Amino acid sequence: MTVNGSTRVGLGRILVVLTTLIAALVLPAAVSNAAPVPAPAAPQMVSFDKQMIALINKARTDRGLPALQEARGLTSVSLYWSNQMNAGATGYKLAHNPNAWTQVAENGASNRTTWGENVAWSSSTSTPAQEIFDAYMASPGHRANILGSAYRYVGMGTVGGSRGLWNTTEFTDKVESGQVVSTPSATPTVSVKEGDFVYDEGSRLYYRIAGGAPVVVSSWTSFGGIQPYKRLTAAQFNKLPDYPRDGTFVADRGTGVVYRIAGGAPIFVTSWAQFGGVKSVTWIDGAAIRYANKGGAWNHLLWYPRNETFIIASGSSTVYRVLWGKLHYLSSWSSVGGVKPTTVVDKNAIAKAGSGGAYNHLKK
Repeated sequence: MTVNGSTRVGLGRILVVLTTLIAALVLPAAVSNAAPVPAPAAPQMVSFDKQMIALINKARTDRGLPALQEARGLTSVSLYWSNQMNAGATGYKLAHNPNAWTQVAENGASNRTTWGENVAWSSSTSTPAQEIFDAYMASPGHRANILGSAYRYVGMGTVGGSRGLWNTTEFTDKVESGQVVSTPSATPTVSVKEGDFVYDEGSRLYYRIAGGAPVVVSSWTSFGGIQPYKRLTAAQFNKLPDYPRDGTFVADRGTGVVYRIAGGAPIFVTSWAQFGGVKSVTWIDGAAIRYANKGGAWNHLLWYPRNETFIIASGSSTVYRVLWGKLHYLSSWSSVGGVKPTTVVDKNAIAKAGSGGAYNHLKK
């Protein structure tokens, strides 16, 4: 067995210990003498453990790593060891489980090839999950387990007693069928901001966030190669808006041409002077503009603004109503039931609508 050491780190009254095993270097015995995992003697701190898993998964998904799924057997092993420490089996000292490698195999992870364990203690049972998590993340070895790219499953077991709080976390790359407690769709919402690159696990495609919405990245070439990205489950991705917010400025990364979003469509910007000076833009894949609304991933931009989009020509108060891409002069708001939200667009994009190239996102 190859063990990547045991480390004790003191942070106030919180102690953490880790052990990591790379199973590719190990050929475990076919028959184990490890004791079976009994029912926990102290009740699991369920809410605490859910918070810990959520914190771990947020840290992972924020860095483009897949969220971990909780596995029943791994949680059983975690609870067993936390109870052993809580009951004094280690002399009330923080230590790793010497039989964990075999026990996880006997509890639903016989197919595992990589395993890791983090262990923590706090003198107070009221210690927040965030403090334990922060202690782990402050230690390079524990952080490496939490952010291990090979891991896909986690077991979390925390109990409390007269001597404080004991936490054990087990990580593996594989578990047997039927072991998963939660699914990726139950993971926390991932926070994304303007300009972030994301990977959709459902479509297996990359996107860039522009105006809050995902705009497909068909090639990394124009961005100088692959960029850091956040991984989203299909459920998380589907919660994003379909189209960028009206008024968002985007630019074709390949040509440098700038557009302003109106009704989900990119409207050509001929000069920043039309908007009172240079504005912040989000650079996107030019192919997403050229193939706007062509189906599938291209549908996060429209070729023409949605019907009933209202736009104003820059430098004026002239309002147009867009229907099927065609501009209709609006003489009075009363004709459409009252004042509607509007987006100011370049007056030249209106004057030259349909004349070719970047002007073809509007029609006269």
